[in-house]
Amino acid sequence: TEFSVPQRVTVPSNGERITLVLGEQSLDTQLITRTTPALDASAYLIASFAAPPGVWPAGPVNLVRDGAFVGSGHFDAARVQQDGLAFGRDELVSVRSERPEQQQGTGGFIGTRNQRTDERRYTVQNRHTTPIQLQVLDAAPVPDNEKVSVDSTYQPQPTTTRWHDEPGTVAWEQPLAAGATQAFSARH
Repeated sequence: TEFSVPQRVTVPSNGERITLVLGEQSLDTQLITRTTPALDASAYLIASFAAPPGVWPAGPVNLVRDGAFVGSGHFDAARVQQDGLAFGRDELVSVRSERPEQQQGTGGFIGTRNQRTDERRYTVQNRHTTPIQLQVLDAAPVPDNEKVSVDSTYQPQPTTTRWHDEPGTVAWEQPLAAGATQAFSARH
């Protein structure tokens, strides 16, 4: 791959790294606010977009939001289309996670049956003055033995129970109005 540098550049002979701007490109993006409350009670602004035309080798990228540097990431065209690029925490979205006590018990008339109940509840509040596109990710148990079964109930129903075609990865995706609060729950 060959890149054209738009201006004359002096490269030091001491091996010092330099950064060059080869150009800029504006892309149509879809912004979502993603949270995984069971792992982190924060929400993150994620930008998803189609890979730009041309050759884009994977490599480091600096991320700027509203004119401010928010961090570094790794650009890989295939991964960006699937997962997006994270542009830092969205401080105007609050996430609360509750985990009621788990219940365990045994029973059965003829044979012994072990049963365990696990419940999670999340509350997300949009403190923006505009609506956001919200994505809440959660994990559901996936049995690896045919004698084990899992019954799951959700409120509201998730958009998918196989996010990115991964069994046990649950995703709720919906708009959330300015100032609105939405509760999510999962019971397994």
